[in-house]
Amino acid sequence: MNQERLLIIGHGMAATRLLQQLTEGGYGGSITVIGDEGGVGYNRIQLTPWLAGEVSEASLNLVDDAWYRHHRIYRVNGDAVASLDPDGLVTLSTGRTLAFDTAVLATGALPRFPDLPFPPQPAIRAFRSKADGHWLKALPRGQSVVVIGGGLLGLEAAWGLRARGHSVSLVHRNGHLMNRQLSAPTAALLAGAMSQAGITIHLGCELRRINANPVIESVELTNGEILNARVLIAAAGIQPNQHLAQQAGLGVHRGVLIDDQMRTSHPRVFALGECAEFNGETFGLVAPAYEQADVLASVLCGRPAHWSPLQSTTRLKISGLDVVSHGRIDHPDARHLTLNAPGRNQCRRLHFLNDRLIGAEMIGLRSHLELYQRLIEQQTPINDARAVMLGNMKAA
Repeated sequence: MNQERLLIIGHGMAATRLLQQLTEGGYGGSITVIGDEGGVGYNRIQLTPWLAGEVSEASLNLVDDAWYRHHRIYRVNGDAVASLDPDGLVTLSTGRTLAFDTAVLATGALPRFPDLPFPPQPAIRAFRSKADGHWLKALPRGQSVVVIGGGLLGLEAAWGLRARGHSVSLVHRNGHLMNRQLSAPTAALLAGAMSQAGITIHLGCELRRINANPVIESVELTNGEILNARVLIAAAGIQPNQHLAQQAGLGVHRGVLIDDQMRTSHPRVFALGECAEFNGETFGLVAPAYEQADVLASVLCGRPAHWSPLQSTTRLKISGLDVVSHGRIDHPDARHLTLNAPGRNQCRRLHFLNDRLIGAEMIGLRSHLELYQRLIEQQTPINDARAVMLGNMKAA
């Protein structure tokens, strides 16, 4: 009997988690994984601490070379899939072809660059890979850097570059930082901490012009300000990398359309992680990608499983300052309870709707998070909001 041939296209965190779960689950087929970066799967979440010099490059690795050999996983490194025939064949950029019985798209996402004219150059880039990190590490200290985007990616990039001794300006089109995860009062505390660290923040504006003749010298903002810039980091969101799926004729919208078992519109092809779209949503965090990988590993190992997205917790740590958000923090009818200690850069803000906790956000604190997560997910009736704030659950 011929052995099932599984081909995984992409070698990021979602793909590596899938590989780990397949080996633990006793998958009986052969496995090939294709990655255009080369090397082993690594933890992209730790790129900023690595850039800042807080962790080693080796500590980023999720597995080592011996692990692949031990589990007989064949790697195609430093190459990319040029075309996909969902009926069982891929063609690589080198012209080589590989046959498969089942394929998994784990192609991740692409950074969004400003929709403005500029000559391509290394100094206008994203920060999403080791290659980006090596380039940024090689920069002489004291460069003027502009980071576009005040979400998770932008804050992490800005902090890492500031820690390396650069002059960093952060530009965010919204009126407050992390506007998808934090409310304005909590975000103001975060902005203050970032400013104390030496990062200049520009809110409520975006780029109007990139002055690069031929290399970048400055950027002009929509509020008229001109910022010196020898480096421009694009961190204003990502877009699912669904080009290969589109070329193969698979169902796509914003991402590759999948069901609750990560199946695409073709029975031989699955997708997971940042490239995938489920029920109209795409997922840019690690937690849902890992949940998808766990379910898909069960499915491929012949054990029925189905994925239902959980409310993810957003976590960020900048200069020792914890930032946590869980649940919904933007409901227009919610009432709020806030415990604030700005002198210590600490804030806890809870959101209640119809005597239920629906959201929690914290700066400089992580205590009681598990309680808040449980109350939000179980929708437990709340008698005493102040007691909940202090970590004492009182339910009806």
